[in-house]
Amino acid sequence: MKNAIAILAVLSLVVFAGQVAVDLDPIQRTDADWLVYDDGSPAFYTWGGMYRGVWFNVEDFVPGMAAADVQESKFWFYHDEVDHVWDTSDVYVEIWNGDVMGPMTQLDQTMITALDYAPVGVVYSPAIEAEGNFWVLCNVEMSGGGWPSILGDDMISATTHSYYSDDFIVWSPWGDPGAFGDYFISCLADLIPSALDNTTWGSLKATF
Repeated sequence: MKNAIAILAVLSLVVFAGQVAVDLDPIQRTDADWLVYDDGSPAFYTWGGMYRGVWFNVEDFVPGMAAADVQESKFWFYHDEVDHVWDTSDVYVEIWNGDVMGPMTQLDQTMITALDYAPVGVVYSPAIEAEGNFWVLCNVEMSGGGWPSILGDDMISATTHSYYSDDFIVWSPWGDPGAFGDYFISCLADLIPSALDNTTWGSLKATF
């Protein structure tokens, strides 16, 4: 369960919008087939940005893939009921096509009710047909202060995948410069190869 909350990350507050360091047990995942960038060890919770999302590139997981059928999305939030009380638990979960420059075309918006330190998400039926680069994000415009706050890790990543924005135009990487982390946002998706790969695979099956 929860351990004690650690000190306020004052330095990080100067760099970007609000976050607080936490001392929590690692998340034990059983969903090995999911697309995940975080390392499973919560290090902060953050309420910075009206929009907080993860940019997924399917080739990071399987080279040669060109698209994804998103079946489910999952989020981990954290409610500090002493120092940072949520004004709402409701949040919009959204799927967008778009590359590292930002979300471009909205594919789905679903309202969910966030839970404290527990997984919550959306099952898509039928699956959402996304491009090879797509975003899964939470839109907290129902809140007056950025709530519900989401968990993130402190893993140093070579490529930044978690971003926040207040205007949906300028997207800033989440974390300290040189040590960008990732939000606890993941998705389950069937990855789809390019048309060339499909043709090649079909030829190989016919041959053998």
